[in-house]
Amino acid sequence: MEKYLADPVILELLGSAAVILLMVGVAALLGFRIAARLDEDELRRLANAEGAWVQDLVIAPNKRRALAKLTDGKLMVVRVMGLDTSIRIVAPSAVRLRLRPDKLDLTFADIGYPPLHMRLEDQPAWLAELASGGT
Repeated sequence: MEKYLADPVILELLGSAAVILLMVGVAALLGFRIAARLDEDELRRLANAEGAWVQDLVIAPNKRRALAKLTDGKLMVVRVMGLDTSIRIVAPSAVRLRLRPDKLDLTFADIGYPPLHMRLEDQPAWLAELASGGT
């Protein structure tokens, strides 16, 4: 057994494993799992920063995705990305929205932006109207 522990390759592997464990421990202490969460106030703040106002909104149960209808008729898609958020404001004609009993799927006309898939607790009337092609 002592013969194997003195092997330089084994020592190097053990050293690498120790360093990796140390890095994971430091990341855990620094809060690598912390992420932003969305709520009504945050959505209103994000819209106001873009010069718009929220008329209606729906937020995913995990508070990491949201869709808001703005007063000018456009849609604002918001996603949490770590500690930051990504927003996109689009015209309703530039998206295809599909509703299922507990899920919303929103696909953008330009394929360069990933679709939004979001679980729903309830389906507000404005969202069902939007999915049916109304404004």
